Amino acid sequence: MSLFTARFSQVVGAVTVGLVLGLGALSAQAAEEKKPPTVSSDVAKILKPAQDAAQKGDFDGSFTLAQQALGIAKKPYDVEVALRIALYAAGKKQDFPTYATLLEQLNTLDAVSAEEKAKSYKPLAQIYGQQKNFDKAIGYAVKWTQSGGGAEAYTLLANLNLTQKDYANAVVALEHAVDGRLAAENELKQLNFCYYQLMLAATDEKTKASFKQKRWDVMETLVARFLARDYVSDLLLIYQEQKLDDRALLNMYRFMYEKDFMTRESEFVDYTDMALNLGAPAEALQVINRGIQKDLVKLIAKTDRNSTMLAQAKQQTAEDKKTIDKEAQTVKTGEASVKVGLAYLGLGEYQKAVDMIKQGLGPDRIATVKRVDDANMMLGVAYIKLGKPDEAKAAFTAAAADARMSHVAKVWLSTL
Repeated sequence: MSLFTARFSQVVGAVTVGLVLGLGALSAQAAEEKKPPTVSSDVAKILKPAQDAAQKGDFDGSFTLAQQALGIAKKPYDVEVALRIALYAAGKKQDFPTYATLLEQLNTLDAVSAEEKAKSYKPLAQIYGQQKNFDKAIGYAVKWTQSGGGAEAYTLLANLNLTQKDYANAVVALEHAVDGRLAAENELKQLNFCYYQLMLAATDEKTKASFKQKRWDVMETLVARFLARDYVSDLLLIYQEQKLDDRALLNMYRFMYEKDFMTRESEFVDYTDMALNLGAPAEALQVINRGIQKDLVKLIAKTDRNSTMLAQAKQQTAEDKKTIDKEAQTVKTGEASVKVGLAYLGLGEYQKAVDMIKQGLGPDRIATVKRVDDANMMLGVAYIKLGKPDEAKAAFTAAAADARMSHVAKVWLSTL
């Protein structure tokens, strides 16, 4: 079914409420008069068979007769009744274009109340949207929103504006549609797309920054509520564009790796490079080997970047394995304890990692830890590996208190 077209039985019902297929049907205006209006005799001779045909299910015949009656109508009530019967028949035939045309004609009559006109805006917007007559569709969608159509009306208006690449008006309609409620996944995706397009089109830095921030917020919501590889990947790109702290980015790569969301060579390679640079060679070795196993990371020659990183990770990991247990016994500062904990984390010895990081964060050593937020992130990851989500939550919550790590820590928290 088209995005712009409701089930036609609903459309017909919305604009023919109270319609009786009889020549004595009263208009809103006539109900207030002492004498009900009557149809001209020669028009009645055509409309009575039109009514009978509709009741028998002969909607083609009913429509044809109603059109004939319109051609000889002498007074407004003749026109109103003929239009209503023709409209009913067109609706039953699911003749959308004709239905819209007749409905617009009916709305020009003084007898049609403002309330009835308001009920017509939804089907008119939907039908003209289906016909790709977007000017009319948008016009009626706007009227529908103004007459109290609510979220459904704003959603249709947003979709119509999106087809016209009118992102400024689309995003306004979308924001109205989700106001006061949780946005659906598709609505968040549409908001993200609009903010991105408006960010690209912005001519001043203040406006561009505003749309960047809105897009950032929407992507974090998508990741938190509808966790998927593409959303995490897009969020990582946003963090990179916004020049998020390197240690925060490393923890974002850890998140992607933990969720098995890494599907590109560049992701494995960038993660490996960052882990090496930040003193986690065993972690780097694990990552690049996973990429090789998945046939995503290519080793072309011994001197290429990937091969060089692999060799460096192997060498430094071997050195760590030889000395790590001894270092764990001799460290004296919080920073040194955390570094040993990081080595254990990369080697897959998660309980030892927890013990060393907690030691480093102890009251007698925490003052020497350079990045308490990062230490808490590593502690949380180790707890995840040990299957202890409550402890992980406490560690990530502590990390989130630091502005440099808050965004990534909240990503981890959102999946616990």
